[in-house]
Amino acid sequence: MTEVYAIPLVTDEEYVALKPLLLQLVPEATRHKTEQFARPGDAQRSLLGEVAARYLLQKASGKPLPEIPFTTGEKGKPVPDGFEGIHLNISHSGRWVAVALSPMQVGVDVEKMRKVPEGVAHRFFSEDEKNWLDGATSEDEKSDIFFTLWTLKESFLKAIGTGLTKNLNSFTVINSGEGRFLLKNDIEAEGYYLKTFPFQDGYKLSACALNETFCKEVIILDIDKLIHK
Repeated sequence: MTEVYAIPLVTDEEYVALKPLLLQLVPEATRHKTEQFARPGDAQRSLLGEVAARYLLQKASGKPLPEIPFTTGEKGKPVPDGFEGIHLNISHSGRWVAVALSPMQVGVDVEKMRKVPEGVAHRFFSEDEKNWLDGATSEDEKSDIFFTLWTLKESFLKAIGTGLTKNLNSFTVINSGEGRFLLKNDIEAEGYYLKTFPFQDGYKLSACALNETFCKEVIILDIDKLIHK
C-alpha cells in the first residue's frame, strides 16, 4: 500500500527552539545543508521533510537508520539506501510537508492553491486538460481543477524520477471519478496509478505510484512525535 503523510510547519519561534533537537535526527550533511537556507521557513520545510521521512522509514522497516545522507537519483529524487522494498518521496509547499512511502516507485506533490496562472496552464497542459480547465464555471472551480492537474502531473514526474525535465504536456491526466485518475499518451505511464487526497483548505495533495492501493486519507504527523520517537 502507498501511504501518504503530512506534517504542518510550526512558527518561526517554535522552529528556532526545536531546531537543535531536529538536527540531532539527521546526518552531518543534512545539518550543513539546513544552515545554508536564508529563510527559516525554507530551512524548516527541508529539515522536516527529511526528519519525517527517516522516522517513517525506521517505523516501516523496524531497523535503525544509517548515519548517512539519502542518496539521490539523477534528477535529485531521494533514495533510502539499505531499505529494500521501500520507496519514498517528499514535497512541501506553504505550511505543509508531505511524505509518501510505497513498496514501489512513488511520487507525491502538495501545493498551496492561489490564483490560476493562465499562461502556465496553456503552456504545460495537454489539449484535453486545457478543455477541462476552460470548462470551469467559477474561479474557485478553475483553481481546484488546475491544482488537481498540476499535483497529479508533478507526482507522476516525481515517481518516474524525471522532475520537470519531461514536458508536462507530453501526457494527459484523465478523471476516472472518486478521486482516481488515469494517465494516457505516455509509454512511461504504464502501470502507474494516481490519487488526489482530501486535504487542508487552500491546498492540493496528490500521489502517484506503481501500486494500485492507496491509503484512504492523509495521515497527519506531529513534530513532537518525530523528536521523541
